[in-house]
Amino acid sequence: MKVYRTTSTQVLGVLAGIPPLYLPARAEFQKFQVCVCRFSEFGRVLDVGELDHFVKLSSVPIEFRSIDIKTQIENSHFEVYTDGSRIGDDCGFSVSILKNEHPFKIFKFKLSKNNTVFQAELAAINFAVHWAQENGFKINIYTDSQSSIEALRSTRPRSAFVIEAKKNIYLAGNSVGLTWVKAHVGNPGNELADHHAKLATTDGENMNVQTPLSCVKFKITNNLMKDWQYNWENYDSDSGKRARSFVPCVNKKLLVHNKCIIYFLTGHGPLPCYLHRFKKLNSPLCPCGRPGDADHYVFHCPLTKEHHLKEPALNNRVEWFKNLLKNRECILRLENIF
Repeated sequence: MKVYRTTSTQVLGVLAGIPPLYLPARAEFQKFQVCVCRFSEFGRVLDVGELDHFVKLSSVPIEFRSIDIKTQIENSHFEVYTDGSRIGDDCGFSVSILKNEHPFKIFKFKLSKNNTVFQAELAAINFAVHWAQENGFKINIYTDSQSSIEALRSTRPRSAFVIEAKKNIYLAGNSVGLTWVKAHVGNPGNELADHHAKLATTDGENMNVQTPLSCVKFKITNNLMKDWQYNWENYDSDSGKRARSFVPCVNKKLLVHNKCIIYFLTGHGPLPCYLHRFKKLNSPLCPCGRPGDADHYVFHCPLTKEHHLKEPALNNRVEWFKNLLKNRECILRLENIF
């Protein structure tokens, strides 16, 4: 990105998708404070008392680290289908218990908006195991969550939530089987569990499941983006106002590396108006007699007429700029102008 040294760092950061350094530094500090130190003053993030936590592997009993999960057990009393779902901010799971392929009992639970589908899937399996232990039943559990099965088979679990589920399956011994089934292929039990999991997101019984650490990272990152956006909206330099009319929202995925586009967006480039400000030229006028700013050369100047772009209305600048980034021919015209 070769631009004039007077170009605003704030503007360049937005065009490169890079927030000001102090924002990610503060975000990393907050993650450490919340996830490691468990400081509770970050109420803006979430209640740290509800967080899942990592457990040292050395403190996990050896029998819980690697457990033998049977896929099927013989002479089971019930077939149990589990599923988790998330619709918008609502999360929940269902446990559908079948006997001889007919519904026997269905449990529905609603989780916090901070919980994930993975947690819902694993919580459903854990609930089914606990239900079987509590009632002395043998069951075969069917889930369409491969990630849950992989987590339970992992030999190096760290999440306290996962370790608790592994412990319950270990204690269940030969009374529980766990099998993966493909989702949405017409399996009646799986479709039933899926249907009730969706219902559980709104009318299920409330259940508390620890908030995953990924939620902390998401919320802190979200706050970072809000702070960055606030800074951008309140950046009042001339180049900032002009660039903001084309790029009103910050975005980490945005990457403008073409110097001619940056010249155009910021007005900092080989332009008479700009060079005159720094006494590099005696006049801010174009040879055609009009003020030589970026808009003049790109849209109006008779000397660059063959390379002109169509000037957008003020309320259409955002869409115009998005289309410009995708149009190689228009970018070549800009390069020929500058």
